[in-house]
Amino acid sequence: MNLRPANLLYKYLQIMQFDIHKAMMNYKLSKLSSGLNGRWLDIGAGDQPYKYYFLGCSEYLTTNTKRHYKQVDFEAIEKQTTFWIEDGKNLPLPDNSLDGVACFQVLSVMDKPGEFFREIKRVLKPGGKLLLTTDFIYPVWSTEDRYRHTAFNLQQLCAKNSFKVSSIESFGGFASTIYAIFMRYMRSFPELWKQKKLLAKLLLAIPYLLFVLLLPIISLKGMAIFGIEKNTVHNTDFTFNLLLVAELEIVESL
Repeated sequence: MNLRPANLLYKYLQIMQFDIHKAMMNYKLSKLSSGLNGRWLDIGAGDQPYKYYFLGCSEYLTTNTKRHYKQVDFEAIEKQTTFWIEDGKNLPLPDNSLDGVACFQVLSVMDKPGEFFREIKRVLKPGGKLLLTTDFIYPVWSTEDRYRHTAFNLQQLCAKNSFKVSSIESFGGFASTIYAIFMRYMRSFPELWKQKKLLAKLLLAIPYLLFVLLLPIISLKGMAIFGIEKNTVHNTDFTFNLLLVAELEIVESL
């Protein structure tokens, strides 16, 4: 058992924090899951945290990228990966072969979002569905994290690639966003703290330790915020995340 202070703090934060992003994802997908059927691809599926919502599908395929995983995690992820890819712009699937594509928290790392949307269009059957979530007002979380997409930009990407937008939803409102950013800061603080000079370390450690002690209470407030704002879907200007639901248009032949 690793009893180093940094590891104990990490475990404490994992256990005590209420994950509002995961709660919002589960709530939104639970409302959409009854309409998911056929053959689906989950791009950047990781360890398949949302596979449950695709149980009604005839086939659930996944992709992951090897460079995103440490060797110690590789074996477990490999068992949950159908295709290893470098990015989502060259999927190992034939044209018009899928009934749906899911892409959760991946768009922000795509260097060419337009090409990514064109590739999704290629593999989807006419009338196929796209479920996509992406960060909006949220800190950078990876060295590959490049972009933040507004609701308007998502609409433009869809329009240029023959997707009809069913909805673009916010993940709650302003309070949910403040809570999500605060919790991200709590997780990021130990690494940020290491980079500070001695005096700054001493001054910053005191309020942080206070927040650590108050974390159970703050998490309860997060649960309350989720309960209040889980049905807030139109506040796309002040949200930490966006959900796009779209459908590939059916082009009628003359």
